[in-house]
Parts: sequence; structure tokens; C-alpha cells
Amino acid sequence: MSTPVEGGRGVRFGVLGFPVHIDLSFVIVMGLIGWLSGADSVIKILTWLAVAALAVLLHEMGHALVARTTGARPVIALTGFGGVTMYSPPEQLSRVRSLAISLAGPLAGLGIGVPLLLLWREIGNALPPDGLAANALWYAVFTTIAWSLLNLLPVIPLDGGQAMRELLPGSAEVRTRRASIVSLVVLVPLFAYALYVGQAFLAVFLLVFGFDNIQAVRTRPDAAGGATLGDAGAPPEQVVVGLLWQGAPLRARAALESVPEGRPVDLAVHGAVMATTGEVGQGLALLAQERDRRPDDANVVALLVLTHILLHDWDAVVEDLRSDYAASVPPALVERAVQEATGSGREDVAARLAP
Repeated sequence: MSTPVEGGRGVRFGVLGFPVHIDLSFVIVMGLIGWLSGADSVIKILTWLAVAALAVLLHEMGHALVARTTGARPVIALTGFGGVTMYSPPEQLSRVRSLAISLAGPLAGLGIGVPLLLLWREIGNALPPDGLAANALWYAVFTTIAWSLLNLLPVIPLDGGQAMRELLPGSAEVRTRRASIVSLVVLVPLFAYALYVGQAFLAVFLLVFGFDNIQAVRTRPDAAGGATLGDAGAPPEQVVVGLLWQGAPLRARAALESVPEGRPVDLAVHGAVMATTGEVGQGLALLAQERDRRPDDANVVALLVLTHILLHDWDAVVEDLRSDYAASVPPALVERAVQEATGSGREDVAARLAP
């Protein structure tokens, strides 16, 4: 998935030229999942963590390798419930390339998982039951195949949902709304099934997805002062940017989609919304395009920096504040960056950003 990178605690290393960060939150959440799934000893949990980390890393490597063909320099993070791949291509991607990047992760998992499954069928019964080798092999089969199939579900923000969005008709905003509707149709029976079989953890996981998609489909927020996007006096940019500032990108996207037809909205605003609601590469490319086209427009600079902050792309934020356009960044935005960095555990970044 191409989503924001959270956190700042963990280990960092490189694989095939890709910077990789394994956050402490990944270890905690994956350890909990392993324990709830039956890993009832320290050895089993450590084995599960090692295999799960490798499986997720291989999945994200699939995304990253295809993203690199666009000229981007992807960064991989293992955080929370899984992995994320951050990338910013030099130009806006076609639907075909976006589709390829979305599918590359689960296909990489299946490409490794299927041979492992065949190996399990060949030697699984010969391995000592509940031994280290048997557990490691079964964990590898599960994390590569089951998780890849789960990721292929047509549900935003899973890879299958991202791919589905590229296949739907309409503009990027319309496709996102339609993809959220399809996601909800798929999530309802899945949620009911998870409750029926007693998978409470999975049910909560699906419920979070459902809430996010409901927001994208139904929310029609008001601007400050009570104006809505349908009112002639409420500038669309003011409403959308206000919601981004509040840290509500899904509501910002819903607001952008409610702009009356024929009423133009700054392309930089479109880019910021796209980048913070799943279309990271395309959104950042559009923002970079507008910054290059209008280098003296302080609003574009502020939107670019705000987007990097919301994505928790701290290297980009530091670069922004040391660039030629740093003087155009409002002090309030610098303070916001310091607060966000501190809140996400990146005191090192906060110290570098503080005036």
C-alpha cells in the first residue's frame, strides 16, 4: 500500500537500494496478531515476527521495484498493521502504471507463497510437529498467500481497492468515490462473516475500513462559518485546505468532489488531496508540477509542505525548509511540522525543524 509513513522508533537499513524502516509499532501489532493466532511461546512469537516481517518486506519490495521504473525513489516502512511504500514519480502516472504498482505487491507474495505451499505439501508431514521448521514454513505460507489474497480484495485502501479504482470510469475524484461504494458493498458481508466465525480482530479491522469509506462517500462538510461548497460565497480552496489543515483528508476529498460542475479548483489543491488520500505518487507529482510552474506562489509552497507533513515524510519536510522557497513557508506551518514530528516520536526531526 502507498500510504503515509508513521512513527520514528525502530531500525533502518537498505535493501536493493531502497531505504527500509521497521517501526516499533509493527513489532507490537504483529506480535499481538501472532499471539492471538496461536503463537503461545517466545520461540513461536519470535519466529512469527521474523517471517511476518520478511513477508511484508517482500510484498512492499514488489511495489517498490515497479514504482522505481517510473523514475521514483521509493522508501519502504513496516509500521502498524503492515507495510507502506512511499514514492514520488517525476510525472503523473498513467492508470496502467498505477495499476501495475498496486498489483505488484500481492503478486510478489503469491509468486513466493505458491512454491512454499507446494513445499509444505511435500515435506510438511515429515517435519517434527510443532517444531521450529514446521512453524516457520507454515507461517511463511500463510503470510505470503493468505495476506496477498486479502490484499487483493476490492476494498479501499487495500491493493485490490487501489487497483479497482484505476479500472473504474470517471475522473480521479469520481473513481475514488465509486471505489468507496464498491468497498462498502464488499465489506458488509465480510464483516458479518468475521463476526459469525468469531474473528473479532478481523471484524474490527474491516470496521475501520468501512468507517473510512463511509466518510469518503457520505461526508459533505461545512466550511468555517457555516458555508458549504454549494454556496456561491465559499471558495472551494478555502474549504478543502481548511479540512486538510484539520487533518481530515477524506473529508477534504469529499468536499472537493462536491464542488459544483464548472467551478474551477486550483490544481495544487487537487494534488494535495490526491496525495493524502491514497494517490501519493500522482498527487505529489501534480504538486511538484504546480510548484515548478508557479515558483513564486506561496499558497502552492504551503500546500506542498502541508502535504509532506500529513504524509509524515520528514525527509521531504526538512528539505522543504532548507530549499530556495523556504522563506515562503508560513511560521504556523513550521510549528505544525514540529508538533506532528514530536507527536509521531520523531524528536530528532522536531529539533531540526524548530526555529
